[in-house]
Amino acid sequence: MSAEPEAERRTTYLELFFDLVFVFAITQVTTLLLGDMTVAGFARSALVLAMVWWAWSAYAWMTNAIDVGSPVVRAGLLAAAAGSFFMAIALPDAFDGGGIRFAAPYFAVRALNILLYVRGLRHDREHQASVQALAPFFLLAPAIVLAGGFAGDSWRVSLWGVALAIDLLGALNAGRFVYRVSPSHFAERYALFVIIALGESVVAIGVAAAHLELDARLAGAVAVSFAGVAALWWAYFDFTAGAAERILGRADATVRGKLARDVFTFCHYPIVAGIILYAVAAKQTVAHPTESLGGAARFSLEAGIALFLLGFVLARYRAIRRIAWERLGAGAAILLVAIVVGGLAGAALMAVAVGLVVLALTVEAVRLRELRASLRAG
Repeated sequence: MSAEPEAERRTTYLELFFDLVFVFAITQVTTLLLGDMTVAGFARSALVLAMVWWAWSAYAWMTNAIDVGSPVVRAGLLAAAAGSFFMAIALPDAFDGGGIRFAAPYFAVRALNILLYVRGLRHDREHQASVQALAPFFLLAPAIVLAGGFAGDSWRVSLWGVALAIDLLGALNAGRFVYRVSPSHFAERYALFVIIALGESVVAIGVAAAHLELDARLAGAVAVSFAGVAALWWAYFDFTAGAAERILGRADATVRGKLARDVFTFCHYPIVAGIILYAVAAKQTVAHPTESLGGAARFSLEAGIALFLLGFVLARYRAIRRIAWERLGAGAAILLVAIVVGGLAGAALMAVAVGLVVLALTVEAVRLRELRASLRAG
């Protein structure tokens, strides 16, 4: 799926601006979920999050391969950012009468991606041919999303599920073709997206607390919720982000594209989904710090952190065929905590979950430090 990489480069300010707008669309899933915290609500939120994530990832791949300094590409990215902004505004009502207001800009953003991608590769015919082979999948899927926007609410979920399946099939099929990857730029784009999403979680906590009377209980809930965001940052940026970039850079050119697809496009979805779920739980915790979290909020907390950690477990196993036992154990322990002591006050339950993450990361850091020392000594 990959040939020799292009010259390494860094993320541009235009790409960062584009990501800021798209992260707003991602975080709007929080609003959607808070409006319907049922099993069906969680499923619909997961579906639309995957659709938006897929749209952003398509642009991450595109900007990794083409010159974003071209006036045409700049104009196209700004137009796509505007489309994603309208898409984000409509997202909370996507399953409640506002389907077409979400689907129309979504279709436009996805179609523009393919047009810019193919045009930007006109001087690299091999890579361009690979994108053209992917184009039928990546045009049919948003077309079905558009049809789902016009359909009744009962049909919309099914049609959008089919669209997502077509996108996944296209990505799996793409493994047979040549896609060039600039490792540093690719890893940086995903890392920046994650840190912007974490920043939005901090904003969500602050907004939830802004209109409440600050006392010791609220201060404690805010502190432990913020500590949770800091722990998620630690889990991603202390070691993993740099390791993922190095692994991608060292990979043989013939497998680099597949590795980038699996580690970043696929395995980062549960990481982003975990951030969204954590933000939902943090809002509920700050709003009612001394009350037990309801079943849906408790699920958001435990499943959110567990999904976040699971993304790393899957990515590490895919990259180096090793299991991240500390993170896997922490995720399992957090899910168990929800069952055993789920009746704790929200802030206390949050503290237990965050404490388990910090413990796992500490053990992991010590083990990795000892491993590096032994390798140097040997």
